[in-house]
Amino acid sequence: MEKNRSQAYGILKVLKYLPRFTRYVFHHFPSARFALLVAILGVIFEYATLSVMLPLASVNGQTASNTSKFVIEIWHKIAIGIGLPDNPRTWLWLFLLLLGVRIAISVAQTALNTWVSKRIHASLSGGIFSRVVQNEPLAEIYHRSVGYYTALAGDESFRVGQVFFNLSQALSGLIAASIGLLVLLLFSPLVFQLTLVFLLLSGIAMGFAMKRIFSWSTASALLSREASTTFIEAFNGIRSIRSMAGEGFVVDRYNNLINRYARMLFLLDILNHSLRSLPALILIGLGLIALFPSSGFMQDFSVIYFFTVTTMLIRVLAFLGTVVSSGGRVVIDIRAAFDLDDIIKNTSNDSETPHTGKIISTVESIRISNLSCGYVAGELVLTDISAQLTAGYCYALMGRSGSGKSTLSDVLLGLLTPMSGEMYIDDVPYQEIDLVSLRRKVVLVEQQTRIFSGTVRENIAFGLAVAEEEMQTAIQAADLSEFINSLANGLETHLDYQGANLSGGQRQRIGLARAIVRKPDVLILDEATSALDGQTRDAIVQQLRDLFQHKILLFITHDNHIIENVDEVWKIKQGVLMIEKNSISL
Repeated sequence: MEKNRSQAYGILKVLKYLPRFTRYVFHHFPSARFALLVAILGVIFEYATLSVMLPLASVNGQTASNTSKFVIEIWHKIAIGIGLPDNPRTWLWLFLLLLGVRIAISVAQTALNTWVSKRIHASLSGGIFSRVVQNEPLAEIYHRSVGYYTALAGDESFRVGQVFFNLSQALSGLIAASIGLLVLLLFSPLVFQLTLVFLLLSGIAMGFAMKRIFSWSTASALLSREASTTFIEAFNGIRSIRSMAGEGFVVDRYNNLINRYARMLFLLDILNHSLRSLPALILIGLGLIALFPSSGFMQDFSVIYFFTVTTMLIRVLAFLGTVVSSGGRVVIDIRAAFDLDDIIKNTSNDSETPHTGKIISTVESIRISNLSCGYVAGELVLTDISAQLTAGYCYALMGRSGSGKSTLSDVLLGLLTPMSGEMYIDDVPYQEIDLVSLRRKVVLVEQQTRIFSGTVRENIAFGLAVAEEEMQTAIQAADLSEFINSLANGLETHLDYQGANLSGGQRQRIGLARAIVRKPDVLILDEATSALDGQTRDAIVQQLRDLFQHKILLFITHDNHIIENVDEVWKIKQGVLMIEKNSISL
């Protein structure tokens, strides 16, 4: 019962999302409208191609239905109008001409549908990446695996793009097949009736197959996400894996997942292609029955009649095969893309998050009052804390691992919304602030600085247009001058993946320089000097105090030397904040 309910939900999901998806495509991708016009043109030529078979079959007086005479008369007038003789050769020539035009239009239609589907994929993938980087709540990112997002931006965005391609192919095939059936009805009611029987049998068989398709498509999407997660986690943790001799475990896990995923895709493709061939097998079976020498059916047919019927059935069959194949892919892709609706609703092509709320140009103070928050509803990390950061002061935040230090910094950075209590930026409530502008004024330097592909200069500037004088000021303040001068290409030296050719201290100093060029009003340093020797640490801290003497410095640290020389010490214990003022400051 539960399985049937799940399958019914899958069908309802397809019916629910297709209209919404269609509106989305035609609104955001104008070329999709042109693709629709080409599809309509293709259907018109398909009708013309099939209908020219009627005068060809009528040459020997074997037209089965009086209703086809109207169409035949039209073709006779067209032939006379363009100066062609009324004979079988003319109808064969017109048939080949129209068929050639129809094929050319089909190629153009396929090209357009492919272009639109690739644009949808690129747009959704870029939009998802933008959404994750700029807007996705940290609680969601922490809760979901990296494979979820990589699959969303990769495999599942691709599948959504393919939905348009397959849907277009299926719809045009359905319309063309319907017209072909209409021509069959005009030409031979008997053939039309046999074809309906064929459709009924095919539909029953495909209904059973769809149950398996729903199950396999869901499993394939889950396996894709698990495999992506394993791959990326292994790639980022290769040093840890090798140092623990865990290569075999990780490789076996990935191979198991990817092999299962490949098998699932194989089964889906085989089933889908089998469905495409199934109508032909059923039709052949019906033909064998009808043409059996002693069956009594179709005893008086001519070669032309047989050629005409066969040609019509081949065309109808081809389009029905397209409907089955492409329609099956639509069901598979929508069923597998769990977050299709979420993707479409939340994807934006804008390069930057739009500003909402009051723009923050400077930060002189941050006041927290009775604030409580956490990453999961009902599970508080910080409880009823109150404090204030003021420009010109230096603070130290300390506490045991898991006490809430990073959570508090996420709140200050505008990355985590308080669950209760108040936070004010220069007396402006947090709820009224534009978070994009806030993040430009409050900057975090992590203990493990992230190094990105590119040069040293690109890693420090990180997208900013930094004047050379400002670059050199940041380099000196972060004590990077000697290191950069030792590089063959200086600031233009390309760094290895994740800064593998850098020491921990060098990475930290690049992170510090990256923060300095941003000229924030609030600088949060999360164990950002832990990899430095004491002398270098003291010099850099003093440089930071000089550069940020009129701004806010917050050290998240266990370093007693720093703790003893700040203006205030904030201690967090089990989510509760206690504040102590220091009598000695740097």
